Amino acid sequence: MVIMQLLVSATVFVAIAVAAWIVGGQLVLWWRRRTAKYAAWLVEESSRLRTPMTTTVAERVIAGAIFGPAVLGYALGGFVPALALGAAGAWAPTWWIRYRLAARHREMDNQLVDALILMANGMKSGLSLFQVIELAADEIRPPLGDELSQMMNELRLGRLIDDALRELAGRLELPDLEIAVHSILTLRETGGNLSDTFMTVASTIAERKKVEGRIQTLTAQGLYQGIAVCAMPFIFAALFYFMDPEYMRPMFTTVLGWLVWTVIIVLDVLGMWMITKIVKIDV
Repeated sequence: MVIMQLLVSATVFVAIAVAAWIVGGQLVLWWRRRTAKYAAWLVEESSRLRTPMTTTVAERVIAGAIFGPAVLGYALGGFVPALALGAAGAWAPTWWIRYRLAARHREMDNQLVDALILMANGMKSGLSLFQVIELAADEIRPPLGDELSQMMNELRLGRLIDDALRELAGRLELPDLEIAVHSILTLRETGGNLSDTFMTVASTIAERKKVEGRIQTLTAQGLYQGIAVCAMPFIFAALFYFMDPEYMRPMFTTVLGWLVWTVIIVLDVLGMWMITKIVKIDV
C-alpha cells in the first residue's frame, strides 16, 4: 500500500514537472517573441555606448525591469500597484539608455573644442589631415577618443577620408561636429587653410557654450523651483505614511487612491514639461 502511494505520488510529481516544463517553454517562447524588437533595440543602442549586450542579457534586463517592480507593487498594495509599477518598469531600460546616450553626447560635445584646437595646432606644425586625426585619436580621452580611433581603423583599412568623416558625423549626431566636417570637406574640394578653419569652428563653439552657460545659470532657479513643487506631493505622502500608515493606506490599496496618484503624476509631468519648455532657450 505504501509502495503504491509512493508510485502514485511520483507519477503525479513527474506529470506536474513535465507540464510545467512544457508550459514554461511555451511562455519563454511567447515572451521572446513579444520582446524581440525591444531586446534588439537595447542591443543596438548599447553598442553605441561601447557596452556590448547580447540578446539574452537584453531579455533578462527587460524581464527584471518589468517583473521586479511588479512583485514589489503587489507586495505593497495588490494588483493595481503591481500593474502600474510593472508598466513603469517596462520604460526603465529605455530611459536609462537614452540618459546614457545623452550624457555621452554631452561629454563628446565638450571634448570637441579641445580636439579641434589640437588638430589646428597639428596642421600648423606641418602634419597632414590623416596625421592630425590620428594625433587626436591618441590624445583625446573617451568617448570622443574612441570614436576617432574607430575612424582611424577604417582609414587604415583603406576607406576614403571623406567617407569616414561623413560616417563619423552621422554616427555621433553632433551639430558642431557636422559643421566642422562640412567645412573640412568643402575646403578639401575648393582649397583653403584647414588649420584656420579648425580654429574658427573651435572658437565659435566655445563662445556659444559660454552663452549657453550663462542662460543655464539664469534659468536654473526656475527649473529647480519646478522640481521642488512637483516633488512636494510625494514628500508629503511619504511623511504622512511614516506618521500614520493606516491613514495613508487607502492611497495605496484602493482604486480611488491610485486614481488620485494617477492624476497627481499626470499633472506633475505636464507641469515639468511646461516649465522645461519655458526655461529651455536654444542658442
